[in-house]
Amino acid sequence: MPNLLVLGECMMELSHANNGDLQRSFAGDTYNSAVYAKRCMENSQVSFVSAIGTDPFSQQMKSTWQAEGIDCSFVAETSLAEIGIYAIHTDNLGERSFSYWRKGSTASQMMQFLDLETLKSQANQYQILYFSGISLAVLPEQDKLSFINFVAQMKDLGCRIAFDPNYRPRLWDSLDHAISWLEKAYAISDVILPGLEDHQVMFGHQDHKQMVEYFKQYLPHELVIKCGNDGTFVYTDCQLVTHLPFSPAPVQVDSTAAGDSFAGTYLAKRIEGQSTEHALKGAAHVASQVVQYKGAILNNALYEKLCVIP
Repeated sequence: MPNLLVLGECMMELSHANNGDLQRSFAGDTYNSAVYAKRCMENSQVSFVSAIGTDPFSQQMKSTWQAEGIDCSFVAETSLAEIGIYAIHTDNLGERSFSYWRKGSTASQMMQFLDLETLKSQANQYQILYFSGISLAVLPEQDKLSFINFVAQMKDLGCRIAFDPNYRPRLWDSLDHAISWLEKAYAISDVILPGLEDHQVMFGHQDHKQMVEYFKQYLPHELVIKCGNDGTFVYTDCQLVTHLPFSPAPVQVDSTAAGDSFAGTYLAKRIEGQSTEHALKGAAHVASQVVQYKGAILNNALYEKLCVIP
């Protein structure tokens, strides 16, 4: 089925308005991707899998998801924890840093609350299951293996698995700890969307060719390598099929969701049957628009004006 299943966390986002006051919204890497995917394929279902609380902020967050057209059928609700919070700090060049309050959040405990059997029974309704390194990193150690095993079972049931490592050092005990789990995710993924910058830190890779040689051990069907100023390279079965040169946005205000919007748009267009070249161009265009505005999620009016390509 041409539907997308997204696993991960969403948090309350605090950012500064133009007058300096804090403003509230809701965001998180895989959730951001889910929103941009849904906007790209309005006639398909995008389902978000996570856990939230029963408190008012959690319920407001769920209402926001539903207003975006996101299916929340698999979202677990519990009175035992609350959602995480993060604040964005953006410098004069548009680069961002974060402060987090997510320890013990509902999303970090979702494996304790999700109805995994129901999810598996619905596997044939989804063409792609998407998760990220952050989806995995925030889980307690004992839940990481359960998460990986569940994703592998969904693959066995017919879902293609898409994964973005989205390496965040502060979420892992050490580099070796991160690599050990990210490689488990690589091993079960059909579509991988890594960034050269992450792989330079983790493995010392210097270009897309070195990355492809590394990934040959996992045999991903589709490899979308984001190389910054060198552009993005798409490989199918480890053979180069598409390269898109880097085209910087006229101005970068906030890079918070550049990668998230790229991933969501790319996967949506591939689910719709578009070529890797068309999907790549569409994803890069959306990301270039997103970075020109504050916050992770463009409001719908701006999205319709700037991101919809006939």
